[in-house]
Amino acid sequence: MNPKRPKILLATGLSSSIGTALVAGLSSEKSPWRIISTRRSPMHAEANAMGSVEWLDLDLRRPSEEVLTTLEDALADRGVEGVDGVVHLAGVVYSDRFKATTLGEWRDTMAVNLDGAMVLMKVVSHRLRAGTSVVLVGSVDAKMASDLGPAAAYGASKAGLAGLARHLAAEWGGQGVRVNVVAPGALRAGAGPQDAEAMEQVAKRCLLGRLGRADEVADVIRFLLGQASSYVTGAVIPVDGGLGLRY
Repeated sequence: MNPKRPKILLATGLSSSIGTALVAGLSSEKSPWRIISTRRSPMHAEANAMGSVEWLDLDLRRPSEEVLTTLEDALADRGVEGVDGVVHLAGVVYSDRFKATTLGEWRDTMAVNLDGAMVLMKVVSHRLRAGTSVVLVGSVDAKMASDLGPAAAYGASKAGLAGLARHLAAEWGGQGVRVNVVAPGALRAGAGPQDAEAMEQVAKRCLLGRLGRADEVADVIRFLLGQASSYVTGAVIPVDGGLGLRY
């Protein structure tokens, strides 16, 4: 890679708490990153203040040739011919029992969490370089259930990301491209249960005795984007404080 040009990261969901922490961490690194991310309006104040991010106002929830073309054109207009890192962080969750889950909620969950990843992967598939690292943000809900926040649609979509990552790791490995999944557990702020009683119950189930922080997940994403993880691919890495080890 030409040392004079910044590494390019293409992402979704950087307006989230994990995304905000990720941008802060990448901005502190010695080797510069040029960060480009899709977003859906409106944006919260913290995300709007992330001046280092080049925002693309594009909703990836409805995969179509028009969406693909729009994203392709946006990247071409910015002179993006290749990417060094890719992060799919966008996600939604409806904490309903399956019987109460509507078809609209199911479709919306799959559209954001899984279809959005498909669109992003299609666009980057011909912008991959040797050494490109792709990180899909999944969830412990892909392999375990909770009586505190039943979310079959969410778990199914995140399980889909794990399957997608494994297949792309196999397909792109010969190009020197790595594809991995980070699977967060319950965080202090995030998609999981947020009322005090439920959060306390989840914290007790974590082997470390507490909920996670957004920056702790972001640090693992940064690790996977960097050279320190150059021999890691096809992996699903839990960042859950040991939540997935206790039943």
